[in-house]
Amino acid sequence: MKDVKFAITDIETTGSGIKGNKITEICVIVVQNGEVIDEYSSLVNPSQSIPLYIESLTGINDEMVSSAPAFSEIANEVEEITKDCIFVAHNVNFDYNIIRAEFASLERNFKRKRLCTVRLTKKLIPGLFSYSLGNICSSINIPHLDRHRAKGDCEATVTLFQRCLSLDPEFDVIKTLLNQKTAASYLPPNFKSSDFEKLPVSTGVYFFKDKDGRPIYIGKAKNIKSRIKSHFQERSNRKYKMMQETYSIDYELTGNELLALLRESELILKYYPKFNKAQKKVSRPYTLTSYHNQKGIERFALHKNKIAPVSWMKFYTREDAIKFLEYLCIEFQLCPKYCGLQTGVDVCDHYKITNCSGVCDDEISIDEYNERVSNAIDHISTYEDSCLLLEQGRHKNEKSFIYLKKGRYSGYGYIESSEELNHPGEFKNFLIPQKTSSYADRILNRYLNTKKNIVKIPLATKEKEFAKTEEEIWFG
Repeated sequence: MKDVKFAITDIETTGSGIKGNKITEICVIVVQNGEVIDEYSSLVNPSQSIPLYIESLTGINDEMVSSAPAFSEIANEVEEITKDCIFVAHNVNFDYNIIRAEFASLERNFKRKRLCTVRLTKKLIPGLFSYSLGNICSSINIPHLDRHRAKGDCEATVTLFQRCLSLDPEFDVIKTLLNQKTAASYLPPNFKSSDFEKLPVSTGVYFFKDKDGRPIYIGKAKNIKSRIKSHFQERSNRKYKMMQETYSIDYELTGNELLALLRESELILKYYPKFNKAQKKVSRPYTLTSYHNQKGIERFALHKNKIAPVSWMKFYTREDAIKFLEYLCIEFQLCPKYCGLQTGVDVCDHYKITNCSGVCDDEISIDEYNERVSNAIDHISTYEDSCLLLEQGRHKNEKSFIYLKKGRYSGYGYIESSEELNHPGEFKNFLIPQKTSSYADRILNRYLNTKKNIVKIPLATKEKEFAKTEEEIWFG
């Protein structure tokens, strides 16, 4: 690789993200055999205002770039000087993706092999406190003049790259970095590729952590490694900023998606990570209530913003509420009109429900219809009973359980198949108690109303032995 050319590049831009970010200055210095052989630099007119905070950082203002060429005018020069070169930059994905975006806006393709001096320095000069360009230069005595200007930063990066070349004379480390075909090429600059390879392909929750070990993002996935790789490959400004602040990734296996959803919800509410948008705003649920109308017919209704004197059940999407009401109508031969599924009609004519008992057309008595509503309400109350929901564990010889106390999420646990439980109360020996929340209610509500073949073990309010059938369910 001794004759390979490296185009060390630095740009200044209108912002700190990737999307919508325009170049205000560019410098490219070509190095071959450790020596500088070519150089190009220019201010660039971004055709938009430079924010004040960027101006204060770089010193580049609107007046300075007003007479500078647009990127379209210098694209040929950038194309030519980087041609047949390996594209090198400090935190290379930032510079490379913005330059690619500038070319794409001109309907031109820009594709180069790329090399990151952050990763290169970490391999060749390990143990530094920080790998920002300024801190590296201070640590190993590299002159760094005119900071936050393209030429000043580019010249410092050239000197750093030459230092790295002297430490890697056979290009062993450089070849390794260039030949990475996995997510490692997209890794955050402060994250170790060896740590990525250790990530599991199992279901659970994962934590992006900052340099102090604090979670800055929490997510859930059926395949943790694959999902994290997709984060690395996203190009949004928000994800880019998150990657810059990520120093480590932790995870917790759950064995199944239900527990992953519940744990994600709990942990977001516990740590309130800065890059999580979801679950920071409490959504008011739909409340299922009932009342007697002027005819004395008991009818169901949904309320979202009203305080109902009677509350039978809560839903967190209208779709879930409608599906459940349709289920009640079919199961107990109720009237869609009096379940709030149809309005403005004298006699119900629902597209899906055809087994209405006929109370809307005086075919049965009000007392008989109200008895059916009462049976439906009794059925609803079973959702509020204490029970265990059984799901897959973290390995084949384990099962997990989710504990609902009076219908509310109260914890979870894992049990080996070989463990013997002679009494239902003994599950508490394995229980990890948790606080409920509106998010947990929403997750479980959707699970109970949409999941088929739920393994659900009722827990009586009084002490009693497991029935044989319950033992068979538990132990499979």
